[in-house]
Amino acid sequence: MKKSQPHLRNPVKADLIWAAACAAYRLNNGYAKVADMIGDQVIRSANKDVVRQCIDDTTLITDTDREQAEQCRRHMASLVTMRALKTELQDWDKVVARICEQDEVNTGYDLAVISAMPHSYANYLAKEAVSARLVRCEDDHVGKLGDKVELAVEIVQNNYSTKFDTWFVSGITLDNHAVFFAYRESLKSNSVINIRGTVKRLVDRATQLNRVKIVGELA
Repeated sequence: MKKSQPHLRNPVKADLIWAAACAAYRLNNGYAKVADMIGDQVIRSANKDVVRQCIDDTTLITDTDREQAEQCRRHMASLVTMRALKTELQDWDKVVARICEQDEVNTGYDLAVISAMPHSYANYLAKEAVSARLVRCEDDHVGKLGDKVELAVEIVQNNYSTKFDTWFVSGITLDNHAVFFAYRESLKSNSVINIRGTVKRLVDRATQLNRVKIVGELA
């Protein structure tokens, strides 16, 4: 049986909690679901706890935090609306949809969910930035099928495939060509590395490489 969620001492305006969530994301330099500890010492508080601090002391919340909160909330609401139109709503989407519509927040659970929303929004913005860069890549490909190539590549995206139990890495060469390849581990985003590989497939504007090896790191 699902446990009931503890209520807050008093209902809190949803706008305030969304703004506090963005402030917490800024103050915490990212998102922590639980506190980071070394022994008994808290190195970084959980974002939901920082949110409570910001609610108690609203001077911690800036105008920029409030603006970002409005953008974040609109985006999350639009996202679940689009999924609903495609009949792709999952249970989590229904939770997000409900929370986006609330004027007041009553439970610690809802506060914790909102605390995580700026992290989801930041991930969305990062993916959009990568997509925009890939769209601006050159139309032609790197080499021909079967060619062995050595390239300097900026890593822009890592996606893990549970089906193949591997990472698919996307990168952009120094002369602005899009490449992607499977690799055994995630590679550091924004790093520039030298790789060797074999041209396996030419897909739209991207070149898929096979048997990739890292032979050096430039930055």
